[in-house]
Parts: sequence; C-alpha cells; structure tokens
Amino acid sequence: MTGSTRSASSTSVTFRRMRGGLASFVAFVAFVAFVAFAAFATANAGASPAAAHPSSAKTTPGDAKAELSPAPPSASVSLTIDAPTTRGPWTMHVTNDGDVPVTLVADARLLSLEVTARGARAAEHCELPAEMRPQDDLGRPIVLPPKRTYAERFEPRLYCLESRRLDSLAAGSIVVARLGWPGKTARPPLEVAPVEGMESQLAPSKSITSAAIALPDEPTPIPATKDFAEGRPVAHVETLLALDAQRSVDASSRNEIAVALTLVNKGHRAAIVRFRPETIAFEVLGPSGADHCGWSTLASAPTRDLFATLGPGGSTALTVMLSDYCPTRAFDRAGFYVVRASLDTRKASGAEIGLRTFDGQVIAAAPTLIRLRHGSAPEPLVRPRLQPPPP
Repeated sequence: MTGSTRSASSTSVTFRRMRGGLASFVAFVAFVAFVAFAAFATANAGASPAAAHPSSAKTTPGDAKAELSPAPPSASVSLTIDAPTTRGPWTMHVTNDGDVPVTLVADARLLSLEVTARGARAAEHCELPAEMRPQDDLGRPIVLPPKRTYAERFEPRLYCLESRRLDSLAAGSIVVARLGWPGKTARPPLEVAPVEGMESQLAPSKSITSAAIALPDEPTPIPATKDFAEGRPVAHVETLLALDAQRSVDASSRNEIAVALTLVNKGHRAAIVRFRPETIAFEVLGPSGADHCGWSTLASAPTRDLFATLGPGGSTALTVMLSDYCPTRAFDRAGFYVVRASLDTRKASGAEIGLRTFDGQVIAAAPTLIRLRHGSAPEPLVRPRLQPPPP
C-alpha cells in the first residue's frame, strides 16, 4: 500500500513539473514574438510606401526608356492658302520645312475653313459634308521630302455653300484653314506621320493649321453682261423682265437637283410671257467641263393657258429638275457646279393666237451654285504630285 502511495505521489510531482515547464516555454515564445513585432514596427515606422511595398517601387523597362528618351518633336510642316479672289478657285500649299521626310495625306477635301467677315463677332465654319470627306488616311498618302511642297486647287464655295457662309466670303474677311481631322491624339487617321522606320524622330499630327489671311478686294465689275460659258457680250438682254434663280443647292444625286426660278416684271407695263419648262435652259460648268442643258422637245402649239400675265412688279415662280434637262454626263462627278438659267421665248410666241407676248431671252443675273455629293460615275483615281523642287 505504501509503495502504491509513493508511486502516485511521484507521478503527480512529475506532472506538475512538466506543466510548469510548458507554461514557461509558452511565455518565452510569446515574449520573443512581441519583441520581434516591436522591432519590425519600429524599423518600418519611417519607411516610405514604396519601401513598405517593394513591388510598387519597381521600374519597368518601358518606364526607364520613357525617362531616358524625350518625346519626339512635331513635324515642321506648314499650310498656306493662296486666295486671289473671294470666290475661288483657291490653292492650298503644304510644305515640309524640316529636314526629315514625312507622310502626308494629300487631299483638299480634308480642309475646313474658319471665315470671319468684317465686323462679325464669330467665325463661320465651312467644311464638306461627312460623306464627301475621307474617313481614313489611306486614300492619298504621299511622301513629302524636306523643303518640298504639295499644292492643290479647291473651290471655297463648295465648303461654304449655305447663305451665311457664302456671304462671309467677302472682301476683308479673315480666313484660317485647317487640313486633317479633329482631335489631338496620335491615333489614326493622321494628316502628317513619320515615314516607316523614323517613328522615334517625329511625332504624328492629326491636322495642320494655316496662318490667318485676309480676302482681297474684288476688282470693279464690268458693266456689260457676259455670256456665262465663253465670256462674250450678249447681243440682246431684256431689261423689263428679270430672272432670279435659287442661290445654292445641296444635292445627294443628280436626280435631286431642283432649281427654283422666279420671273419678275420690272417694267411699267404688263407683260404676257410663256414661262414654262420648255422655255427654260441651263448652262452648266462643272468638274468635267461645260454643258448646255435644254428641254428635249420643241415648244408645243400656243394656247392661252400656257401664258402668264405679269403686271408691273408682278412675278411668277417655277421649280424644275435639272435631270429633265441635262444629259447624265453633265453631273457625272461629285463636286462643285455653277449653273446659270435662262428663259428663251423666241420660238414660243403667242402671235399665232393673237397675243402680244414677250418674245425674247432673259438670262439669270446670278448663277445657282450646286454641291453634288455623289456623281453618276465612279470617282476617278487621283494620284497626288509634288511641285517641282525649288531651284
């Protein structure tokens, strides 16, 4: 019995000693951990975020290259506008003033004009409709060597067709031109870009802006009436009747060109006149040349209802479709057309039925300006060419 008691007592003592040693060990580990944490916190208290997070302080090869290589300069390319008259044609000149060749989109359809008339508070913005402007920079690229120039003629009224914009093309107006696309990013489309292999030497540009110019005074007009097509004086012009034509037309196709005409009696007596589609004709001047457009058949036999009586100051109006007068070739290309209407009743007299009618010719005092967005024929391929090098 005594032996059993001693054995149990010895076991109890051993267990207490082990428990005490374990507690001491846990306390020691906790103390070491606390000291380590305190030392870590003290060491990082004044450290920068980059030091605390080494990954954020890493410099990539691209960043290092950007720091070492400055941004390339813009190309030294200038745009100038030669405007000898207020109505055109004008000429744009793009010159590479630098020492490095560049790629240029040589296309005057990318022009836009800011025209400020004399005394106006704001400029009129003129540009082609979106469907007439190139949508990318792939159509007419050309390499422009140093000190060389590209030139192209254009008609400013094609860009400033609407009434207020047309009015702004006057003597003394200030014009600033821009060639290219809006925006300042280096993403295509680009007006000026470095040639392949020289991207590090020049920065691309989406547009070029010209210096401001003032439109010149128009020469004194010649009093004599001029024939539209050939510039010869007209033999006879009726002064009692005046033919007014619509100022401008913006048409998508040749079948949509409608011209409004108004015949006005400016005399002191009544006039009887046959103002009908068959007595109307047009002279057309466009990209493909000049054409005469007349009614396809002769005037029918006169009847009283075909004639209008205009009292002093009276007028009558008529709207006609040019496709009824002109052959397809007359509007085969998109672009700018100048059309002058005329009334010719010399073969449409009312004398056969006893009427004293106006039997003569009246030519519209001002032409109708037409912007045709789409021609009847495919657009011709244009290969831009540089001007000859300076001597």
